[in-house]
Amino acid sequence: MEGSSTFQETILTHLNDPENPLLLAEVTRIRQLSAANEQEFQDVKKIWDLAASTGRLEDIDEAESISKLKAKLVPDVQTKRRSIYTWLGAAAAILAVLTLGILLWPGTQSKKTGLPTASVKKDIAPGGNRAVLKLANGTEIVLDGHATGLLASEGNTKISKTKDGMLIYDASEQSTATAGVADEPRINTLITPSGGQYMLVLPDRSKVWLNAESSISYPSVFTGAERNVTVVGEAYFEVAKDKQHPFTVKAGAAEVRVLGTHFNIMSYASEGQTQISLAEGSVRVDLGNDSRVLSPGQQALIKTGTNRIILRDIDIDEAIDWKNGLFQFDNTPIDQVMRQIRRWYNVDVVYQGVKPDIYFTGMVSRSNNVSKILELIEEAGGVNFEIGDKQIIVKTSKRR
Repeated sequence: MEGSSTFQETILTHLNDPENPLLLAEVTRIRQLSAANEQEFQDVKKIWDLAASTGRLEDIDEAESISKLKAKLVPDVQTKRRSIYTWLGAAAAILAVLTLGILLWPGTQSKKTGLPTASVKKDIAPGGNRAVLKLANGTEIVLDGHATGLLASEGNTKISKTKDGMLIYDASEQSTATAGVADEPRINTLITPSGGQYMLVLPDRSKVWLNAESSISYPSVFTGAERNVTVVGEAYFEVAKDKQHPFTVKAGAAEVRVLGTHFNIMSYASEGQTQISLAEGSVRVDLGNDSRVLSPGQQALIKTGTNRIILRDIDIDEAIDWKNGLFQFDNTPIDQVMRQIRRWYNVDVVYQGVKPDIYFTGMVSRSNNVSKILELIEEAGGVNFEIGDKQIIVKTSKRR
């Protein structure tokens, strides 16, 4: 069964936002992989339908509705903070997050917040599927403003935009079989702005999800001994297996080498570090004379300006939940939280006075308007926000 907890999150995010083409395509793909995946989809949907039919999506406190709902379906299931990653616990807890907003804890305290009632004069909509494709000849195509169908051709490779909002490279068997050809590769670049994201299918059928303020450069067909791409910002990869042609991603000073696996790369200059997080399979991270092999659930951390790879165990869902339409925080400092919000909502963030020294844990749907997220963070205490024209002002407040 494919990544059970991740699939459950994807299902519920899709049910909460059924018009999102990326979510629909991903859920459909996973359902078709096995009978077990299809059964899991049906089970989670039953939970959603039951909660909706009884009005428990909005009218009942989330913790109470979780326990009652689980008692009907699975007896004696314990509810705990990380239960979102267990079967049915995952479905019910994420259901509450998606419909009620966010679960937040300031610092390491377990304070759960509900919906605030504060009014907001200004608001900012979330990001969406926005990107620009730059072809090898310099032509730029604004994808979110372009019709579906064939966009361009480079050699034997057809470049198309699907109705689901994906960019697909279809290389003929003849062109993909010419490994070792000495012709200069035609390099394309996919660029997402602030407030943008996009899904890409490379000519070898590898899949890439590109987060906001990111770019990926790649050839329109892989014709050498290796499949090489370059990433700036953040991207999640599902690499097609090909033992004869290793897949290499360059991100900053690091290189990630794989044969076929699922992993996330975060390499924003503003974060001051590069993170390579492995969901499944195996990857090798090279940095100068340092080299590390990752196992699933591990992350390679490289601080900018250093020549050392730090290997650590992580909650992989925190690293990849952006792909599933969620922000997830785990004792995350406020400035890091605000950088994620800045990139997704395409706003400037200004700190008034001393920057708050506070941390947050929880998750929230990226489909919310920014006011909902900020109001809920305010409820956790220690900070206040003011929304201006494409600007968020952050102010320190007293703890509650």
